[in-house]
Amino acid sequence: MQNTSIKKVPVNHREWKVALGFCKDELKIFQHRLTEVAAKNTHREVLQLVEHFQNQFIIQAENIDILLHDIDEHVRHIKEELLAQAGHINKEEIPVHFLLQDRYESEHRVFEELKHEYMQFLAKIM
Repeated sequence: MQNTSIKKVPVNHREWKVALGFCKDELKIFQHRLTEVAAKNTHREVLQLVEHFQNQFIIQAENIDILLHDIDEHVRHIKEELLAQAGHINKEEIPVHFLLQDRYESEHRVFEELKHEYMQFLAKIM
Protein backbone atom coordinates (compact mmCIF):
# COMPACT_ATOMS: atom_id res chain seq x y z
CA MET A 1 0.00 0.00 0.00
CA GLN A 2 1.51 3.29 -1.12
CA ASN A 3 0.76 6.51 0.67
CA THR A 4 0.70 10.06 -0.55
CA SER A 5 0.31 13.46 1.04
CA ILE A 6 -3.20 14.79 1.51
CA LYS A 7 -2.02 17.84 -0.43
CA LYS A 8 -2.42 15.77 -3.62
CA VAL A 9 -6.19 15.57 -3.07
CA PRO A 10 -8.27 18.73 -3.53
CA VAL A 11 -10.38 19.37 -0.47
CA ASN A 12 -13.70 20.45 -1.92
CA HIS A 13 -16.04 18.07 -0.12
CA ARG A 14 -17.59 20.88 1.90
CA GLU A 15 -18.30 22.84 -1.28
CA TRP A 16 -20.06 19.81 -2.79
CA LYS A 17 -22.14 19.28 0.32
CA VAL A 18 -23.24 22.92 0.49
CA ALA A 19 -24.22 22.92 -3.20
CA LEU A 20 -26.10 19.62 -2.85
CA GLY A 21 -27.88 20.92 0.25
CA PHE A 22 -28.94 23.98 -1.72
CA CYS A 23 -30.29 21.70 -4.47
CA LYS A 24 -32.32 19.77 -1.88
CA ASP A 25 -33.73 23.04 -0.55
CA GLU A 26 -34.69 24.08 -4.07
CA LEU A 27 -36.40 20.72 -4.63
CA LYS A 28 -38.56 21.36 -1.56
CA ILE A 29 -39.53 24.77 -2.95
CA PHE A 30 -40.24 23.25 -6.36
CA GLN A 31 -42.42 20.57 -4.78
CA HIS A 32 -44.38 23.13 -2.79
CA ARG A 33 -45.03 25.19 -5.93
CA LEU A 34 -45.96 22.04 -7.84
CA THR A 35 -48.58 21.23 -5.21
CA GLU A 36 -50.08 24.68 -5.77
CA VAL A 37 -50.08 24.14 -9.55
CA ALA A 38 -51.82 20.77 -9.18
CA ALA A 39 -54.51 22.28 -6.96
CA LYS A 40 -55.29 25.01 -9.52
CA ASN A 41 -55.09 22.92 -12.70
CA THR A 42 -57.20 19.89 -13.45
CA HIS A 43 -56.30 19.49 -17.10
CA ARG A 44 -55.08 15.97 -17.77
CA GLU A 45 -51.93 17.11 -19.58
CA VAL A 46 -50.96 19.40 -16.73
CA LEU A 47 -51.58 16.71 -14.12
CA GLN A 48 -49.45 14.26 -16.10
CA LEU A 49 -46.60 16.77 -16.09
CA VAL A 50 -47.15 17.42 -12.38
CA GLU A 51 -46.76 13.69 -11.74
CA HIS A 52 -43.65 13.61 -13.94
CA PHE A 53 -42.03 16.41 -11.95
CA GLN A 54 -43.07 14.90 -8.61
CA ASN A 55 -41.34 11.66 -9.60
CA GLN A 56 -38.25 13.50 -10.81
CA PHE A 57 -38.03 15.52 -7.60
CA ILE A 58 -38.22 12.33 -5.52
CA ILE A 59 -35.53 10.66 -7.62
CA GLN A 60 -33.23 13.67 -7.45
CA ALA A 61 -33.66 14.01 -3.68
CA GLU A 62 -32.78 10.32 -3.24
CA ASN A 63 -29.76 10.62 -5.54
CA ILE A 64 -28.55 13.64 -3.61
CA ASP A 65 -28.99 11.83 -0.29
CA ILE A 66 -26.98 8.85 -1.56
CA LEU A 67 -24.22 11.10 -2.86
CA LEU A 68 -24.10 13.08 0.40
CA HIS A 69 -23.80 9.82 2.32
CA ASP A 70 -20.99 8.60 0.06
CA ILE A 71 -19.15 11.91 0.43
CA ASP A 72 -19.47 11.71 4.23
CA GLU A 73 -18.13 8.15 4.21
CA HIS A 74 -15.19 9.16 2.02
CA VAL A 75 -14.35 12.11 4.27
CA ARG A 76 -14.62 9.91 7.37
CA HIS A 77 -12.30 7.35 5.79
CA ILE A 78 -9.76 10.02 4.81
CA LYS A 79 -9.80 11.50 8.32
CA GLU A 80 -9.13 8.07 9.81
CA GLU A 81 -6.19 7.54 7.45
CA LEU A 82 -4.79 11.00 8.14
CA LEU A 83 -4.82 10.35 11.86
CA ALA A 84 -3.29 6.91 11.48
CA GLN A 85 -0.66 7.89 8.92
CA ALA A 86 0.46 11.34 10.01
CA GLY A 87 -1.08 13.43 7.24
CA HIS A 88 -0.87 10.83 4.50
CA ILE A 89 -3.51 8.72 2.77
CA ASN A 90 -3.49 5.58 0.68
CA LYS A 91 -2.98 6.44 -3.00
CA GLU A 92 -6.06 4.35 -3.78
CA GLU A 93 -8.19 7.10 -2.21
CA ILE A 94 -7.28 9.58 -4.96
CA PRO A 95 -9.33 7.86 -7.71
CA VAL A 96 -12.22 7.52 -5.23
CA HIS A 97 -12.12 11.27 -4.68
CA PHE A 98 -12.23 12.01 -8.40
CA LEU A 99 -15.04 9.49 -8.89
CA LEU A 100 -17.05 11.36 -6.26
CA GLN A 101 -16.22 14.61 -8.01
CA ASP A 102 -17.54 13.19 -11.29
CA ARG A 103 -20.70 12.00 -9.54
CA TYR A 104 -21.17 15.43 -7.97
CA GLU A 105 -20.74 17.21 -11.30
CA SER A 106 -23.10 14.80 -13.02
CA GLU A 107 -25.74 15.17 -10.30
CA HIS A 108 -25.45 18.94 -10.41
CA ARG A 109 -25.82 18.95 -14.22
CA VAL A 110 -28.91 16.70 -14.04
CA PHE A 111 -30.40 18.95 -11.36
CA GLU A 112 -29.83 22.06 -13.46
CA GLU A 113 -31.45 20.41 -16.49
CA LEU A 114 -34.46 19.39 -14.40
CA LYS A 115 -34.69 22.89 -12.95
CA HIS A 116 -34.64 24.39 -16.44
CA GLU A 117 -37.33 21.97 -17.65
CA TYR A 118 -39.45 22.73 -14.59
CA MET A 119 -39.14 26.50 -15.04
CA GLN A 120 -40.23 26.14 -18.66
CA PHE A 121 -43.25 24.13 -17.50
CA LEU A 122 -44.20 26.80 -14.96
CA ALA A 123 -43.79 29.57 -17.53
CA LYS A 124 -46.03 27.73 -19.97
CA ILE A 125 -48.92 27.09 -17.57
CA MET A 126 -48.84 30.44 -15.76
